[in-house]
Amino acid sequence: MLGRPLDRIDGRQKVTGRALYAADHPIAGVAYAYGIMSPIANGRIQSIDTRAAEHVPGVLAVLHHGNVSRLQRCPDAMGQDLKTSELRPPFEDDRVYYAGQFVALVVAETFAQARWASHLVNVTYSADQPVLTLDAGATAHGAKLEKDESSARGDAAGAFATAPVQLDETYTTPAEVHNAMEMHATLARWENDRLIVDDSTQWVVGQAKSLAHVIGIPAENVELHAPFIGGGFGSKLFLWPHAILAAVAARHVRRPVKLVLTRQQQFTTAGHRPETRQRIRLGANPDGRLTAILHESTSHTSLVTDFVENCGQATPSLYECPNVTVTQHTVRVNVGSPTSMRAPGAACGLYALEAAMDELAIRLKLDPVELRRRNLPDRDPGRDVPWSSNHLRECLRVATERFGWGRRNPMPGSMRDGRDTLGWGFAVASWPAHRKGASARLEFRPDGSARAVCATQDIGTGTYTVIAQVVSQITSLPFSRIDVAIGNSTFPPGPISGGSMATASVVPAIAGAAREAVRNLFAAATAPGGPWAGTDPASLSLQDGSLADSSGRRMPLHEVLGRLRSAPISGEVHAEPGAEAKKFSFRSFGAVCAEVRWDPGISRLRVSRIVGAYDTGQVINAKTARNQIEGALVMGLGMALLERAEYDQRTGRVVNDNFADYLVASQADTPQLDVTFLNQPDPHIGDFGAKGLGEIGITGIPAAILNAIHHATGQRYRAVPVTIEKLMA
Repeated sequence: MLGRPLDRIDGRQKVTGRALYAADHPIAGVAYAYGIMSPIANGRIQSIDTRAAEHVPGVLAVLHHGNVSRLQRCPDAMGQDLKTSELRPPFEDDRVYYAGQFVALVVAETFAQARWASHLVNVTYSADQPVLTLDAGATAHGAKLEKDESSARGDAAGAFATAPVQLDETYTTPAEVHNAMEMHATLARWENDRLIVDDSTQWVVGQAKSLAHVIGIPAENVELHAPFIGGGFGSKLFLWPHAILAAVAARHVRRPVKLVLTRQQQFTTAGHRPETRQRIRLGANPDGRLTAILHESTSHTSLVTDFVENCGQATPSLYECPNVTVTQHTVRVNVGSPTSMRAPGAACGLYALEAAMDELAIRLKLDPVELRRRNLPDRDPGRDVPWSSNHLRECLRVATERFGWGRRNPMPGSMRDGRDTLGWGFAVASWPAHRKGASARLEFRPDGSARAVCATQDIGTGTYTVIAQVVSQITSLPFSRIDVAIGNSTFPPGPISGGSMATASVVPAIAGAAREAVRNLFAAATAPGGPWAGTDPASLSLQDGSLADSSGRRMPLHEVLGRLRSAPISGEVHAEPGAEAKKFSFRSFGAVCAEVRWDPGISRLRVSRIVGAYDTGQVINAKTARNQIEGALVMGLGMALLERAEYDQRTGRVVNDNFADYLVASQADTPQLDVTFLNQPDPHIGDFGAKGLGEIGITGIPAAILNAIHHATGQRYRAVPVTIEKLMA
């Protein structure tokens, strides 16, 4: 079953509309909430007049800091499954820290009534000048310096000063917004002292525990459901104010309450990738061997959270270099809280590092691929430990051969096809191969089917199907006899769907639970009264939904269970990473080539072809894996050419908070995609050697596209996105 391109087991539910997302559940007596958001970015609330809104028919309540009990701040403790996206809970006081911050909430019988009444709430403010730029933030609020000492080795500054060949350039990225297809939504209801929540979240376990902490109730009194999530990309990892307010409102009006953010609200109160400025200094010998890397980054966070966009997380490990220093600065500005966005840190950091490597290759008169090849390490130089597995050299070979890199003329503007000038660019991709602890249960049911249970979730990546494949691999049951139950915080604790760790974490737990259930089944079948009483359990096996012994005797599983007349036979396992986490460095790797076509006559540039090769361990499902990489590549194309959140420098409001003005890559922008998986199992990460691959696809590709643009136009752009206005200039 492993590695096959199988259809999603949840696909039919999705395309027929039977898959219920957070806002879809039909709950009797539900009321609707609508947020009132601050139009100012910095200041205080002077007064809130709710009288007109409260007289609107159907309005049940208008909540704000003056009539809501103080909520508790949640500790930032991932190890305890506790984390909120904003340290300050909603309605804590009268302070306003960013435009779009919740200042009040209207609850009414219908959505239309709640939205209309929100316009009648009169909020007056005392506004101060907002701080909105990296430079202003460093001056106004003070820069917070984060320095990872483990990434400092040798004397990078001294080695750079004496390097025969030097590069010193600055690269920038703007704020980007996740814009998942499904809006952030929460449906909360109270049953006595228990809180039941349907939520669009990437972490049912953490969301439930964090929500309980903020509201001030026991964790066991919160039950959170998220069976289907319509995308998240990191924005749905941690608890946001709207989910807290839905629970508070439901308790206040003693009714179920549904709160769905609008598209505009998602630009301010549900996270974004922060702006970054990165200075890269590379020193090298004439033969291309790196002697110094200095990677200094600055990004922003809000005044209500501490978020660090760790741009240099891959830099210490990616290339062999004796002298490396990575430094990260974070400054506070008056915008909504940033959060993790697909490949946080690495997407921006590798864009800068890989663009700089391309520039260095030109100064050295070396092929860009050869420069990388000469500096690939045999072990992780950042931690000085062996790789768990590393096939990056093979990725370079496969990607460049499939792309036809050997035919590349290095002279900018020299390659043409009709009216178009071709540009070919290259970059390396990388992302940590995380694995966390997880629990799972597998039950053999009397009808001969199996049910796999785990409190993880499927955000569209194919987790349902991966779990079913693992169960089928071990039990021999067909998909039609396997039920997967996930997305419920009361199930055995499962991993977060973020950091590309869900598959690597849940597979060992599911595999362990399946093996335990099989052992228990064999033990019951060979015990007194069982159909194989007195037989050695080791002589039994499961084959195509039947129990069989070495003599060839077979019995369908449902008959075996019927003979046993026992409760469902099950196995439950908790699987944790072991000592290998300290012995080895776990990462995934890739190599990506991009082709752009540039028509200077009409200033038209498009990405026409992308070829990538990836070392992500054992691929469990070739179809969903390819879907993940291809989606990430297109998302990286948007980062390179289209996406930028624009803040009004007078008010702090997002100007382009809609799909008409905030551009994301569409099907028309999607080029020819050629993705290859090396499919080399990692021998140390866990069962079947599977690594995560949701993030790695967006790393490397923005730099590959910008390097291709330089090859086509001769113009070096160090700020994304490279828009048509920049090209025309």
